[in-house]
Amino acid sequence: MRNICLLLFILTCCLACEKEIAIDYRSADPIYVAEVLLTPDDITARITSTRDVKEATADSTYVDDAIVTLRMDGSSWTDTLQSTGRGRYTLSLFAYEGKEYWADVIIDGQHHTSSSVMHGMPQVNSLDFVWLDMIYDDMLFIDLRLQDQPDDNNYYFMHLYRNNVGYRWAIMDDRSSPGGELQQLFSCCTRRDIEDKVNNNSVLHEGDKMRMEIRSIDRRVYDYLYSLQMMDYAGSNPIANFSNGMFGYFSAYQQVTEEKIFSLDSVH
Repeated sequence: MRNICLLLFILTCCLACEKEIAIDYRSADPIYVAEVLLTPDDITARITSTRDVKEATADSTYVDDAIVTLRMDGSSWTDTLQSTGRGRYTLSLFAYEGKEYWADVIIDGQHHTSSSVMHGMPQVNSLDFVWLDMIYDDMLFIDLRLQDQPDDNNYYFMHLYRNNVGYRWAIMDDRSSPGGELQQLFSCCTRRDIEDKVNNNSVLHEGDKMRMEIRSIDRRVYDYLYSLQMMDYAGSNPIANFSNGMFGYFSAYQQVTEEKIFSLDSVH
């Protein structure tokens, strides 16, 4: 999928030039991508596939004819998600903490499976705006503190939104302070950026609504997201979370949400 995107970028740049340039590229088979999310109340799935670079719109397309099922490890119970169109599937249910679940996505007769364990609810100690003194200027950070759950290996996924638009995301484990308080800092912008009213996607403005979603995830999802973070450095695709070459991941999780309105007066 990264190779397809790269080819599209090269093609776009070449089309912007006046001189015609012949590009030699090879056709690529579609790659299926699934994001399957299980909470204590429901399960949702979104399934797409890449298109061949030679098609007029070499982008992703929705997959509405998949069969998506869920089962709980050690149980004979299995249920099938309902397609709602545009590559989305859903099912209301009751999922349980500590249980391992298996998601199975069948496309063109081929099974793509993944498993995930639902961990306990994250506990937030605080969420604050803070200044940290850097060499060049004061830097604004959002400081998240979590209370880790004892007697377990815990992993967390944090997604920060600004005015309902994705802003930052991060993952964290509890190796630094098992059973203690964990800290995650999200860099925003410098004091000078705010004072000069710089207009870019990083600078916060008075009254911006920040929403932090914190999920407790299992090790397999953590490893997948970590490899996703490292893609630009490693030059490779993320590690497989589904079998048989499907991209994406299946995550059973519990989530808490914290909200904060940005104001310079509230920065510590």
